[in-house]
Amino acid sequence: MDINEFAELMREYALDNENYKQWREIHGKAFGDVFLAAFEESAEAQIHLTAALIKISKRDFNGGLSTLLMLESVCFNDFDCAALSYFIGLCYELLENEPQMNKYYEQMQKYDIKFTFMVAFHPYYRTAKFAQRKAENAKALSYYNKALELFSENEADTAGLENMGQIYYDMATIYLSCQDYDKSWEFIEKSCKCSPAENPQRNYIVAVLYAIEGKKDESKKLVDGLPDYLKEHCEKLIASI
Repeated sequence: MDINEFAELMREYALDNENYKQWREIHGKAFGDVFLAAFEESAEAQIHLTAALIKISKRDFNGGLSTLLMLESVCFNDFDCAALSYFIGLCYELLENEPQMNKYYEQMQKYDIKFTFMVAFHPYYRTAKFAQRKAENAKALSYYNKALELFSENEADTAGLENMGQIYYDMATIYLSCQDYDKSWEFIEKSCKCSPAENPQRNYIVAVLYAIEGKKDESKKLVDGLPDYLKEHCEKLIASI
């Protein structure tokens, strides 16, 4: 059996393998079309992409990156290029390599293809979130704004608007911690506009803002409606105001 026959045998094995199919389904649910529609013209490339994401899901980020970089020479169209740039950028983001992350996310945007991401895997979101946890507020706001640049309210679908609502909420929490209450209200209102469904975490922030403004009744009403895991902490915070 020559190398080409062996490669064909391995391809057929992978495509018929139930474990492979399950991984395709798992990553399809997590990433949507950016994964499922990538490399439609090449089963081999799809296998490589799936293998890379399996490694990433097992926290082998360097292994996943190496596999992804192998695909740079086999992109068939702009969609493939944009999708691959996204996954390479995400891998660098997981590795906390900001220069390379920015390079590939910016490269992705040049193809002007609209993707919808789960917020946890949204470009720049993880970096912004980690910066916020470290109280690097200017850096966090900068990366949240980069995330928001990937779509507009007029173009975003329902999932996109939900993402925007979450990002605006995160920005509101930063402004609250910086005691810029007007800005915090501004971004809470933006969050509500994009994602009007009831949100306990957002109600928590609004309850605190009401308390700061001396609106005790409005604040108490929201606090009373919070889940127990948020209510106790919110009551303690408001008592200290």
